[in-house]
Amino acid sequence: MAQVSAITLRQLRAFVAVAEEGSIVRAAQRLHLTASALSMLLSALEGEVGIRLLERTTRRMVLTDAGQTLLPCLLQTLANLDTALTDVQALSQRRGSLLRIATSPLMAATLLPPLLASFRTGFPEIVPVLNDVSVDEVARFVRAGDADIGICTEDVKALDLQSRVLFQDRLVLACPPGHALADKPEVRWRDLAGEPLILMGRDTGLRSLTERGLSTLGELTQPAFEVKHVTTAIALVEAGLGISVLPSYALARAPTAAVRSVALVDPIVERAIVALSAPERPLFGAAEAFLAHFQENALWGGHLPHQAQA
Repeated sequence: MAQVSAITLRQLRAFVAVAEEGSIVRAAQRLHLTASALSMLLSALEGEVGIRLLERTTRRMVLTDAGQTLLPCLLQTLANLDTALTDVQALSQRRGSLLRIATSPLMAATLLPPLLASFRTGFPEIVPVLNDVSVDEVARFVRAGDADIGICTEDVKALDLQSRVLFQDRLVLACPPGHALADKPEVRWRDLAGEPLILMGRDTGLRSLTERGLSTLGELTQPAFEVKHVTTAIALVEAGLGISVLPSYALARAPTAAVRSVALVDPIVERAIVALSAPERPLFGAAEAFLAHFQENALWGGHLPHQAQA
């Protein structure tokens, strides 16, 4: 019995071409081969099958009984293969036009919308798909192949994924417009002493960064409120119940009449915003185009955030 693994697709296509053309010369022209190369393919196929498939007459090549038995099955098999390959290529092209992004609800509501809008204008052939998931799920989406890239802060535990720094976001003061610190060009951390602070929960990366700045006060700070969500902190600030320390991007879409954003210095506290990707799945053109667009156009509050050094 012939070993199917030893029979090549070129041999099968050569046999079909000769059977349909009835001539080695015409079949060779059709396949862009020399007649001798085509004859070698036929001989190799017949050697693997163990029986002659074609006979040469005075005028043309004709099928033997074995060849007549093989041809219709082979035609159907090759047609199915061609259809499958066409479908796979079409799927690849459709997927190539999709860009699946996973990010946190906060980034999805503040940082991504204007970038996606301007990106779609410049790249109308690329369809972005946005997954707003919990912070802990961003890396999982990338690992599972449900997202091409994940946009998140660098404190997400994802050492198994590739991480590209997009920019360094700064912590800023968020306060009501009538507050004594609201109109200052910048505020030192120690100026927050005695203020009613609205802080994130102690189990968050944002709270750890905030504590780094608050350590300059030299005293234990008891917050007026501890919350789990940045949007809650913004709402409490809007209501005049205190001031907060938040990422600058979080205030990009906050109503300017209700919340003021003021730079915090001495020290400047930053954290990287990164793009996560799976090392076994290289980024394709759509993702690369979006990340370049992200770094070039990430504007919040009318100013460009402090850019990461290359």
